[in-house]
Amino acid sequence: MIKVLIVDDSSFMRVNIRRYLEIDPNIKVVGIARNGIDAIEKTIALKPDVITMDMNMPKMSGITAVEHIMEKCPTPIIMISSLTRHGAKETIEALNKGAIDYIDKNELSSHLLLEKIYLAKNATFKSFQPKTEDHQVPKSIEKSFSIVGIGISTGGPRALSYFMPRVSPDINAGILIAQHMPPTFTQSLAQRLDMECKIRVKEAEDQEPIQPGYAYICPGGMHMIVKQKGIISLLPKKKFPKHHFVPSADLLMASISEVYGANALCIIMTGMGSDGLEGVKIAKKNKSYIIAQSQNSSTIYGMPKAIISNNLQDEILHLNDIGNRINQLCGKDMTV
Repeated sequence: MIKVLIVDDSSFMRVNIRRYLEIDPNIKVVGIARNGIDAIEKTIALKPDVITMDMNMPKMSGITAVEHIMEKCPTPIIMISSLTRHGAKETIEALNKGAIDYIDKNELSSHLLLEKIYLAKNATFKSFQPKTEDHQVPKSIEKSFSIVGIGISTGGPRALSYFMPRVSPDINAGILIAQHMPPTFTQSLAQRLDMECKIRVKEAEDQEPIQPGYAYICPGGMHMIVKQKGIISLLPKKKFPKHHFVPSADLLMASISEVYGANALCIIMTGMGSDGLEGVKIAKKNKSYIIAQSQNSSTIYGMPKAIISNNLQDEILHLNDIGNRINQLCGKDMTV
């Protein structure tokens, strides 16, 4: 039985969310909270497995409530948000504070909500500080990686916010990021990361040159590939109807490996499902270098697990080590 706490100041939303959840006999609504303060108190008292959290509430906002809950009683939280520009910015902040996922209010349905609840139930809140067994002796690499592709999904905004500030602006590679997110959200994510990082972070543009020391986040609703060296190509999702996840990590990994070969570094990080697996299979044939995020540091282990289960990785790294490893593998002195 999955115990859920509903947090929303709107009686209409509370009734709707409860109705959607009670369709499933394995889910029990254990409480209702009408503001952030109420949410903290009921989380501590009721110990829910998952929380649905409204963003804007009286007395205390959803963002502040997330921060307090993650400090006092870490619990998987799904934000019920708006796809407006302001709503996207707030959602990114909530995800950075520790929320697991989000749902657009206009797309709220029983199927989507239940899917997110089950996913959140399996999320982990392990420390980003690695244990001894998470540390690996880095392989000695004597090749220059001039492009980095990152495939990432659920838990991604917080993970990116954690390791990207460690990446040096002196790296000799551009970083292309396929983060599963809708339009508007990716722009807010890029703007936030740009403020936090030493490298430049921006939302990618079609036919934009790839510059060293820059990170490019694929706009939501689009796919990002590289057709020719040094140039980003953005394509609408209708061009690739078989690819369920948008942006697609599969398409990104396959394309950079086909253009850059052994000079491409492919990194698969936290997220549900197996997006990236087919692309990494192609990348492996093209002799690209593959890194998978460790289970201990992944909020959702699906995407890296797919790589590791198929023994496609060259390294498994804790989140804490990914930024510095990019610096090593893409630095001026490539002997590490």
